[in-house]
Amino acid sequence: MDNLDYCDHLFDDSTDGYIQLIKLCDGSDLKIYNTQYKALRTIVEEVEGQEDIYISSNTYYKPKRSTSYIRQFRALYIDIDLKNYGKNEAVYEIYDLVNENKIPTPSMIVDSGRGIHVYWRIKNAPYGAMWTWQELEDYLYNQLKNLGADIQATDGARVLRLPNTINSRVNRECKVLTINDNIEYSMYDLRDEYLNYKSKQYQLEIHQAKEINKKRQCVISNLFNSYTLHLARVQDMETLCELRRYDVKGYRNFILHCYAYWKGIYTRDVLELEKEVIEFNNAFKNPLKVSEVKAILRCIPKAIDKFISYEQGVRSGQVKRVSKGMRNAGGYWYKNETLINRLDMTLNEQRYMKTIISKEEKYRRNNLKRNKARRNEKGMTTRQQQKAKKVQEVKELYNKGLTSLEIAAEMNITKRYVNKIIADF
Repeated sequence: MDNLDYCDHLFDDSTDGYIQLIKLCDGSDLKIYNTQYKALRTIVEEVEGQEDIYISSNTYYKPKRSTSYIRQFRALYIDIDLKNYGKNEAVYEIYDLVNENKIPTPSMIVDSGRGIHVYWRIKNAPYGAMWTWQELEDYLYNQLKNLGADIQATDGARVLRLPNTINSRVNRECKVLTINDNIEYSMYDLRDEYLNYKSKQYQLEIHQAKEINKKRQCVISNLFNSYTLHLARVQDMETLCELRRYDVKGYRNFILHCYAYWKGIYTRDVLELEKEVIEFNNAFKNPLKVSEVKAILRCIPKAIDKFISYEQGVRSGQVKRVSKGMRNAGGYWYKNETLINRLDMTLNEQRYMKTIISKEEKYRRNNLKRNKARRNEKGMTTRQQQKAKKVQEVKELYNKGLTSLEIAAEMNITKRYVNKIIADF
């Protein structure tokens, strides 16, 4: 049956975490099932033929559907609302894009009743792969938006209709149109092929360092891009509020504006984003009114649309990446200096930040890294190591019965220095 084939396609014994199913009841009531893989088939068979059943393609480490709680990414997907195309025509258009090498071959296509859901099964990846997943999702959305791709269905916590259930809006059954269990992609292979990434050597930004003890060492710096930057900015804003014990009066509007935009890069469902931002606002000692929060949120979807268009334009080579000031880039691009000034961030607060730091804090961190690199496992600098080695050599020669003069001649150091070392031990 379609529903079980669907589940077997996306989930298997490697599935870890909770899978969520949602049943829309009368009005706004919901019935939520949070289950693990072993019990999934039982629930799927139980809801077969019922109206408005949705299922998550990715799993969560808590029984709560949120991008913050994702355990495994198991599929990429696009929800297409067919307004200007018939279903057969849309499927043909999709395979035309495949033949043009603009998108990978879908592993599954589902008739959702009044549209289609397109899936690309992937080798399961952890939460840390979120930015790669989101970049690929945005790429697929950008390629399929002319067919009617829904931007609100492009976040990792999206639920889509389960086959063999009824879409009550049009009174039609959802069913699997095509499925190929032989297709499974690696997100990193897809990234290399479709996102115009450089080779893995350059992705890791590996630079050769100085030769130390005739062994060539490497310094590997983190790979940052627009997606990882926004994710880190969210964490920085949460950290700042924690440091201030959520006493942020005078900064609330700007904090929520930034938080909503950065969070919205990964939470595309407008209602879900609103819920998360209101929850964050409610943690403040003096929260804004809900109406004020909603006013801040009004401009966010449009800004995210611009962000996606800009990023995908860069990926395709149609847009040149802007760096200085980012004024012409899509979305909101605040420089660290602007954020620090508008939030009155102290140097002490910056020590806890990942990305929002001043030049002074950057230099401090670089100096710490350099000092750490100079020291061995025992915390000794190169000079201290050389001195310790000499002391040990003097001790060994002295224990063999050599005089101070003989040790000095053997080691090519002064007799006075030898006597000082001997006196110390």
